[in-house]
Amino acid sequence: MDMFEALSALTAAPGVTGNERGVADVVSRYFSAYTEDVRRDRLGNVFAVVGSGKPVVLIMAHMDEIGMVVTNIEENGMLRIQSVAGVDPRVLPGSEVLVYGKEPIKGVVGAIPPHLLNEKDRDSAYKMEDLSCDLGLSFEKVRELVNVGDNVTFAPHPPLRLKNNRVAGKTFDDRALVVTMLETLDMLKNRKLNCTVVFCASVQEERGSFGSKTGTFGIDPDIGIAMDVTHAPTPGVEQFQACDMDKISITRGSNIHPNIFERLTNAAGECGAAWEADVCMGHTGTDAWEMQVERGGIPTGLLSVPVRYMHTSVETLSLDTLRNCAKLLVEFLMGIGEDWEDTLCFKD
Repeated sequence: MDMFEALSALTAAPGVTGNERGVADVVSRYFSAYTEDVRRDRLGNVFAVVGSGKPVVLIMAHMDEIGMVVTNIEENGMLRIQSVAGVDPRVLPGSEVLVYGKEPIKGVVGAIPPHLLNEKDRDSAYKMEDLSCDLGLSFEKVRELVNVGDNVTFAPHPPLRLKNNRVAGKTFDDRALVVTMLETLDMLKNRKLNCTVVFCASVQEERGSFGSKTGTFGIDPDIGIAMDVTHAPTPGVEQFQACDMDKISITRGSNIHPNIFERLTNAAGECGAAWEADVCMGHTGTDAWEMQVERGGIPTGLLSVPVRYMHTSVETLSLDTLRNCAKLLVEFLMGIGEDWEDTLCFKD
């Protein structure tokens, strides 16, 4: 599978948290290339099922994205916007955006130039209320095409290819790991599984993992694996806050079943995928948090791919690490045998 092509298609689709229909349609088409058992639940999660029998393994990566929403239309045609689920206003001035009104409309985000600010404000970061979205249209035309409540996203430009098989673009959090699920499906297409694997592109993770909560409850899996991004080393970031871009992060901590952690690390060793442990003793900030405590409790693991510049339009990661994450998943799934129940028991 062409991972760059899939990443380009997924990141171009609209899907701000709570309004994921556009990206869900793209995910459904990709899933349908590997199985006829593709469906959505009432919240909007998209599922693809392969294999049969027990155990049931749920693999989840969220497809929603951070974005913005129109809150007011000024008399000069400018839009006022607010963040939905985590857009940092410091990165917005000068950004190209797309407003999803009655039709998609290109726009730019601007602010009062520093020349016109007083000395005190010149040294302060912009807040959302300082910013405006300019569509280049009159008030009358804007009112015809745009309503308060319409979503706004970073401009859906194709990812930028960098050196060393690294790429930069919007919405890699977490559609890059949806691509990893597709690559896993591609690797599994000529293999026989000893389990049922349910791949889920979840909704509303950025607002509190609501899709994980309902999706896990609906599937009632025996094992759950969440996949997300984590922070890669960046100048100014402490070493303990980041993971190597060329290694898969495998989380260990109270959100993670210790035997699932062990099985995932063993699988990494078997397939030769470089990895490192990411210790998180509390909330992981991922779908794993809700997955773990659904039903009577789900033995849960978490795989992450490091990215730089999270929640910006230039999130940066390694395609090699994405592919290695798929290899690790395949090794983990193919290693599931008749003793699967025993492996989930806590050791005395």
